[in-house]
Amino acid sequence: MASVVRGVYHIEVYRALCKACGLCTAWCPQAVLEPDAEGYPLAPGLANCINCKLCERHCPDFAIEVSLAAVEKRA
Repeated sequence: MASVVRGVYHIEVYRALCKACGLCTAWCPQAVLEPDAEGYPLAPGLANCINCKLCERHCPDFAIEVSLAAVEKRA
């Protein structure tokens, strides 16, 4: 069984495309996303992201993207 690495992902929300429908926050199984005062998604729980990409897959406007964050390599 593969293990899930948490906290190494980046979530980009393209506000110009987003209509604040709330689907991404509703589909997130780890409660990573929360709506701001205007309903646009924020990621205060980013450390809990497991890269399931349910937010990205269910966005009807392709306004959210989950990717691997740049991680510094220590010598």
